[in-house]
Amino acid sequence: MNAKILECLKQNGRMSWQEIGKRVHLTGQAVATRVKQMEDSNIISGYTITQESLNQHFITVFMDTNDFDNFDRFLKKQKLVSQAFKVTGEGCYLITYIGDNRELDYFLTLLLNYGRYKVSSVLKQIK
Repeated sequence: MNAKILECLKQNGRMSWQEIGKRVHLTGQAVATRVKQMEDSNIISGYTITQESLNQHFITVFMDTNDFDNFDRFLKKQKLVSQAFKVTGEGCYLITYIGDNRELDYFLTLLLNYGRYKVSSVLKQIK
């Protein structure tokens, strides 16, 4: 049932509990209770505003050191980093950065203190 509620919220984050309840065959109060439980469990960790996709950049970071804790703290302080993942495969981190080219240039300069990077920028959103 939680998956159906999440799907409704993905489609329209402003949908009322009553409207979601109609779609998933629960009362509005039951939906509100389940959403609160998902928030408490960090399944839902916040409500966001989608930014202009043309200012979205995907950055793969290749660390020069093993100082991952310090880099994690650095990333958490960056307001224009919308997502950051420590990953396997190519690189050590995958970062989603939302900012214009001037902001990106400054951020990339800061990243050089930790290692090398590769950037891919959004040209057009398909879906």
